[in-house]
Amino acid sequence: MERSDALIKLVAVLVFVAVMAYLGISFFMGFSDPLRTVRAIGMEKHDGLETEGFIVRDEQVIEARGENVAVTVTEGAKLARGETVAVRYTGSTAMERAQRISEIQLRIRQLTAIKNGKSGDELSDSAILSLARLVAGRDLSDLYGVQQDVDAYIISGSALATGTEAQEISALEEELRALAQNASGDTLRVTAPVSGTFSFSVDGFESVRPDELFDLSPSGYRSLFSGERREGSGVGRIAAGIRWYYVTLIDERSALKLTEGQRVNMTFSRTYSADLSMRIEHVSQPEDGQCCAVFSCDRYLQDVAALREASAEIVFGRLSGVGVPREAVHLNDSGETVVFILEGVRANEVPVNIIAESDDLYMVEATRTGLRVNDQIIVRAANLYDGAVVER
Repeated sequence: MERSDALIKLVAVLVFVAVMAYLGISFFMGFSDPLRTVRAIGMEKHDGLETEGFIVRDEQVIEARGENVAVTVTEGAKLARGETVAVRYTGSTAMERAQRISEIQLRIRQLTAIKNGKSGDELSDSAILSLARLVAGRDLSDLYGVQQDVDAYIISGSALATGTEAQEISALEEELRALAQNASGDTLRVTAPVSGTFSFSVDGFESVRPDELFDLSPSGYRSLFSGERREGSGVGRIAAGIRWYYVTLIDERSALKLTEGQRVNMTFSRTYSADLSMRIEHVSQPEDGQCCAVFSCDRYLQDVAALREASAEIVFGRLSGVGVPREAVHLNDSGETVVFILEGVRANEVPVNIIAESDDLYMVEATRTGLRVNDQIIVRAANLYDGAVVER
């Protein structure tokens, strides 16, 4: 029992000695090397408000009664009045015949390219470039054909040269002529009722008109948009013109920063990451601490054509400056807020104006004669004052 107690005491003494040695070394290192600096960094902070709201456009639903309807345009397509949007087939046989005609035309095009001496690498490169152009231009009108080329030239290898291309083309052209003769009267055209931008999405809110928004109150907003999403029917919708609207509820305090007729930057991060300049069309009187705000934009309708509910950030303003650690900021004898920057071996006092803050940093105003990005800020030094010689 005594041997056990002695061992415990010995261990306790050793732990105590180790802790004191560590503290002593830390104190000595802090005393012998007191200088610590960081580089000033550029910093930006913006005053913004996250919102949830609805996008409204001057829209019409494109109706096409019956079965066997195929849309012939793509999402975001710009259409003229009377242009074909979809075709309604007279029956399933007519629809199958149209599909076969499309397949044959595509196959003839692929075989003709091979017959004309295009190499496999050339065809593959051409398919990839075509796909890249469609994506970059946001034009998906020929997406199906390009997808089939990618499959034929790259994935499945079904477009490899066999030497029998001429015979296959001849047989396909004969089949195509027979199908075309029987296809007369297979379809009826569905046309655009107005010129505008097409979207497949139909949600039942197409009946909400832009002119309903200009005197909308918070209670009116809830009545118009709350509840279950309405059921929609039709092959798609078309938005007339180029202007679209975003309507939302914001708190009364934030609404004071908005003036009707002026412009404000907004960001729709899930749709268009860059700032959009939008006109403030309407700010309602407050109800229970909330106001209804309406904004409009005459650009990028194609990018929001399919959206109804959307998250946005209203950007009221931006601040830019220099970020410095909180512990590097001091008050001098005159009560000024200052930092010390290292120039050579001397500490120079620089007055600063704090314009924003975070948990670890102050944002101070950047000036030509004061603190600048990349200056060496002294965070810690022994006997620190203006003009003091500090050692590394």
